[in-house]
Amino acid sequence: MKEKSKNISFDFPLYDEIPDTLGSITALYLRVSTDSQAQEGYGLDVQYDALKKYVLAYDIPNAVVFVDDGYTGMNENRPAFQKLLDCMRRGRVKFVMTYALDRIARLQMPILRFLKEDCKLANCDFLAVKDNIDSRNKQTFNILISILSMFAELDHDAIVSKLFQGRKQRALDGYWKGGGNPPFGYYYSKELNDLIPDPDKAPLVKQVFLMYNSLQYTPRQIAEAVGLSSDTAVLGVLRNRTYLGEITFRGEQYAGKHHPLIDEETFARAQEILKSRSVVRTHSQYLLSSLLYCGNCGARMRYMLYGKGERQTLKILCYSRFASTKKSLVKDHACPNFIYDAEEVERAVTAQIMQFSVEYRDEIKHRRVKQEDVIDGLNARGEQLKIEYDRLLNAYRKLGNEEILERAAEVDAERKKIARDIAEEREKQSMTKKIMAQEEMIKTLSGTWKEMSARERQAIMRDLIEKVILTEGELKIVLNKTEYEKKLSNED
Repeated sequence: MKEKSKNISFDFPLYDEIPDTLGSITALYLRVSTDSQAQEGYGLDVQYDALKKYVLAYDIPNAVVFVDDGYTGMNENRPAFQKLLDCMRRGRVKFVMTYALDRIARLQMPILRFLKEDCKLANCDFLAVKDNIDSRNKQTFNILISILSMFAELDHDAIVSKLFQGRKQRALDGYWKGGGNPPFGYYYSKELNDLIPDPDKAPLVKQVFLMYNSLQYTPRQIAEAVGLSSDTAVLGVLRNRTYLGEITFRGEQYAGKHHPLIDEETFARAQEILKSRSVVRTHSQYLLSSLLYCGNCGARMRYMLYGKGERQTLKILCYSRFASTKKSLVKDHACPNFIYDAEEVERAVTAQIMQFSVEYRDEIKHRRVKQEDVIDGLNARGEQLKIEYDRLLNAYRKLGNEEILERAAEVDAERKKIARDIAEEREKQSMTKKIMAQEEMIKTLSGTWKEMSARERQAIMRDLIEKVILTEGELKIVLNKTEYEKKLSNED
């Protein structure tokens, strides 16, 4: 029994001390959830005094105290309450008394279930002293329990609303909302009323991002390196915007007062990698599922188990040769393509992917340098135009010449075009960075491939490959175009 309220002594036996010789009992049920309830007139002593007076006044026999001290009425899994229900089911209770109806529960349905089902099945009466609800008064009992149950639920809703508003206001003010453990890397200071970086764990948060963004480690390897419980815990750190100095409440972001552990660029890079490695949920766990195409007839290809028992092998074949129930996938019933050993195809595709690491590297570096030069030039031109625009406006204010104003409008239009050009070049630069991140991922695959799960490997393949074409023993891989390459193709 949790000790939350002040200790009091009872004149009747407690629920965990019921003598075996005691016959049918009268259950006196008491409950408080916090010390504040005692200050509001709901303390155990107040409840017990009211019930004791009633027992003595009406000479009620075999009273037993069932007390839940420090348990919320929102949760029915309270030790004394569960013991009461058990005694009722065994037919040991003939009368249940409590101080108020909301001591049984805070929601309408649990209260009605207790009164209409539990008490009825146990064939016992019920009395709430303060509310004057007595099941022995049949005329008013049903009306009263419905009305008072609704009031109890409304009271709870008011408490929840007040709690919600309090937490939202903390978020608006930039403070951690509280409740549960603080994010890994921080501890909560009651004195400062805020999150404080943990000197031992905060550096580990930075290490998690550094290792993940390097594309050389899987979440599982990172968890082992920094001492987190699992790869899921690592992913939780990577997605948590608290490390940016933000407070999240109900999906909304607010500027926090606590010290950030990660900068925007590092966090954004991690989100890009997470997105690129997100797994498309399918029914198949095979490495190249949905990527295989027949080079002879153009149909999709599928995985299929051949043979039985120990001699069973996994093959890849054209849907035209074996469509099963998917007749719409057949392109040519006479397709001459081979039946392939799945393991050999997967090994060949993986080997080629490992070789792609340096294919575009020099070209990408050239693009990046060129873009930076272009952006610098555009910024310089934009500054010149701004000076010219301000000069023309000042001249117009002094002279009032309409030709000067027209020239200023032309300069302003050119400034806006420069701004659009800069935005476009920055978009290209961002896309180039994604290409470099993708190629870095390919470069490090040889070191991380063995540590990846089947789903992670499948996700990598789908991120890199548009299709794998098999043509009578020949294999061709078509890589996915990056957004930058698509843009360049459209421009051409």
